[in-house]
Amino acid sequence: MLVVCAAISGYATVLDESMPTADRDLASATLSNVESALEDDSGVVVLSRLSDARDACPDGFSCRVVVAVDDDRRAVGPDAPADADTDSTRVTVRAEPGRVGFGTLRVEVWR
Repeated sequence: MLVVCAAISGYATVLDESMPTADRDLASATLSNVESALEDDSGVVVLSRLSDARDACPDGFSCRVVVAVDDDRRAVGPDAPADADTDSTRVTVRAEPGRVGFGTLRVEVWR
């Protein structure tokens, strides 16, 4: 019986450490929230909304949001530490009226 309990305990410990935690999944959820906050009705990220992007970040966490299009890189939020949880995606961006291009939306989240 002792061997069975030890084996189950060891298995549970390894399984627990391999499963994602809320802290590890923050960036992907935050990226989705930020992208939704920045997009207009046609699904295009609008750079003029960037200042509101941090409102989509989770409570109790710090975050930085970066949108890069060609040589234009804009960010809101403090510099992230090296161990911050990050995620990014390709997006269509409206830099100004009549100018739309492809870019990258990146979020960095940390406690």
